[in-house]
Amino acid sequence: MKQLYRVPFQRNSDIVKEARFQYVQRIMEFEAEGAHQKFIFVDEAGFNLCEVRSRGRNIIGQRATVTVPGQRGANITMCAAISKDGVLCHIPTIGPYNTERLITFLDALKEILIPPEERGLLRPGMTLYVIIWDNVAFHHSRLVNEWFAAQPRIMMQFLPAYSPFLNPIEEFFSAWRWKVYDHRPYEQMPLLEAMNAGCLAIGAENCQGWIRHARRYFPRCIARENIQCDVDENLWHNRQERMD
Repeated sequence: MKQLYRVPFQRNSDIVKEARFQYVQRIMEFEAEGAHQKFIFVDEAGFNLCEVRSRGRNIIGQRATVTVPGQRGANITMCAAISKDGVLCHIPTIGPYNTERLITFLDALKEILIPPEERGLLRPGMTLYVIIWDNVAFHHSRLVNEWFAAQPRIMMQFLPAYSPFLNPIEEFFSAWRWKVYDHRPYEQMPLLEAMNAGCLAIGAENCQGWIRHARRYFPRCIARENIQCDVDENLWHNRQERMD
């Protein structure tokens, strides 16, 4: 018996497979253009201290225990941006992200990416930044579209639906959560310090590996194949090799 992974039947519909094809084509077009492009992956993820590992080790005859808060407490949402250069920006907030908080995050990201003397300018040879993110509703809001319209060097590209394997920041958040727990917030350090320390523990080489892993799906997206988001399928495309 194995753990069952729930796969929405829409994940491999013809519409979604065509959207993946178009997405990969667009990324390849960006890379083929003469201007220097830098891809930045942005997403939001929830966090709560009551979430802990479900399994642990201890000597035979003794329970494996972990200390947790007595009450669940408020959810914390962190918005982060990563690229091949590593973690570029991360801003946590109490409760969910919305349009206003996202605009604040984008302003902070712009401060990091573009020097003050270059803001508002677009000259040959300047780096163009492509923010890649999912289709959550407030990413499509009017204020967000107006923000991008005012940035000549920053554009956005939406990921296709039901395709988390194309977004390397998903793996970043998975690694970051456990690094936060390893710092034992409220026992060894305050929560926000643990969250920041978790980000600092993730280097550029980690982000580069996650980006390479996501790009390994590109040939299958071009071929419009069914993808179950199974790591075994990604490593061994041949069915017999997977069985072996």
